[in-house]
Amino acid sequence: MILITSAKYLPVEFQIELGKLPPAFLPIGNKRLYEYQIELFNSLNEKIILSLPRSFDLDQADKDRLKELKVNVIFVPDDIGLGESIVYCLNMLMPINESIRILHGDTYFNKLNFIGNSLTVSQVQSNYDWGFLNKDYKSNNNFTYSDSTILCGYFELDKPYHLIKSIIKSDFSYTNGLKLYSEDNPFTIIENNSWIDLGFVASYFKFKKNITTQRAFNELKIENGYFIKSSDMPLKIEGEINWFKNFPSKLDLNLPRFAGLNLNSYKTEYLYLNTLSELFVFGKLPNFIWKKIFNNLSNFLTQLHAYKSDNPSKFNFLAKTLYRLQDFIIDKDFDMKSLWKFDDIEISLEKMLEDINLAIKPNTANSFIHGDFCFSNIMYDFKTEDIKTFDPRGIDFGGNITPFGDARYDYAKLFHSCIGLYDFIIAGFCECKIRDNRINFHIKTPNSIDLIQNEFFNTFCINNKKEFYAITIHLFLSMLPLHCDNKARQMALFANAFRLYRDFLNLRS
Repeated sequence: MILITSAKYLPVEFQIELGKLPPAFLPIGNKRLYEYQIELFNSLNEKIILSLPRSFDLDQADKDRLKELKVNVIFVPDDIGLGESIVYCLNMLMPINESIRILHGDTYFNKLNFIGNSLTVSQVQSNYDWGFLNKDYKSNNNFTYSDSTILCGYFELDKPYHLIKSIIKSDFSYTNGLKLYSEDNPFTIIENNSWIDLGFVASYFKFKKNITTQRAFNELKIENGYFIKSSDMPLKIEGEINWFKNFPSKLDLNLPRFAGLNLNSYKTEYLYLNTLSELFVFGKLPNFIWKKIFNNLSNFLTQLHAYKSDNPSKFNFLAKTLYRLQDFIIDKDFDMKSLWKFDDIEISLEKMLEDINLAIKPNTANSFIHGDFCFSNIMYDFKTEDIKTFDPRGIDFGGNITPFGDARYDYAKLFHSCIGLYDFIIAGFCECKIRDNRINFHIKTPNSIDLIQNEFFNTFCINNKKEFYAITIHLFLSMLPLHCDNKARQMALFANAFRLYRDFLNLRS
């Protein structure tokens, strides 16, 4: 049996950034840490148990994902130590004659070696409160002990009943229990230097920079503390470089440091922060923090959009959507007049576009805009209590290089993240079935999302909610061909346009 121990909440420095989460729920590359941990054991046909604090509210999306991964969850009383927690789990779940593999919930490995009755260790160069290996841990393989050798969170124990007794005799100290256990059951010591301790903030953010989620047409490299970005779409990169060079110096603190390399690449400072998409989908931040974040976003956009240009730019939402949809509808073998049924509405794409376009007023200003101001391109610095943003657009819908455009596009990008729930779809937290043009679609969100969305509406959409719904529907329809690499995700984004259209119609009543 495999036990992933994650029954104690992360330290307070994590809670400030992410909310109150168990370690196995840390967000990494559009997944939680537990998904990477479970992959380690794919070659084994063994029961997997994940321990969590009893007070932790497990959201439906995680329930479904853990069920899909065939993981059983055990809730452990809060505020007990690791030794007590392990004894509790073993007493509740397993036959005493079955061997046990224990992986700490804040631990990452590239791979594991499976050897019975073993301790996995690693070498460290930094100073932290780790459990160091010493000769009190009896071994059977003449391992060479050193002052830098630590226990790195993976253990295999052939006799769990003896482990339970040893922990109890050691006043529920897990490490002392291991030492006592080893006197009669000496360990094979295995060194594994692919280990990363994600239990403290510094190593977590350092590790995250190795996991990127860039789109297929972009290439990202990390070098000397910088992201180096290039693309097979040179106009796109040229536009972004121009955007950075012309960005208002008054707002420089809201950007990472920038340096152009050539016409096809540039670099920006790597920021040791979480994106708003990670906080929104995987975090558990209280509502008042989101209110503060939204106020910061609003203040930033107000200042940015104050910079105007008399030169026109092309931001025709309908024309862009129609152009983008051509390839999609040909690939799916239907046309713009085909009727689709979702909940109590039945509508064609042609009629939907005609309808929403009536709600979009002509643009009267040409403002300096970000152009892709979505949650995945924005970070929040909890130390300065301000945002950082990156990955701007830099071109208009006509392919002209310009940092100016329709200011509503920035607000709609925020809307598509918070109200459109784009990042939940990208993370796979949805169910979508389409048959005979009937759409069944549901996004798995935590109960707290409603309160966050209300704060968003109060900040950004006091008088123009209908218009932002309309532009956001355009966004979801126009992005469809860009997601052709993942058909399931593509159809979920398609279905989401109908969900948003239903809500758009309800605003009229």
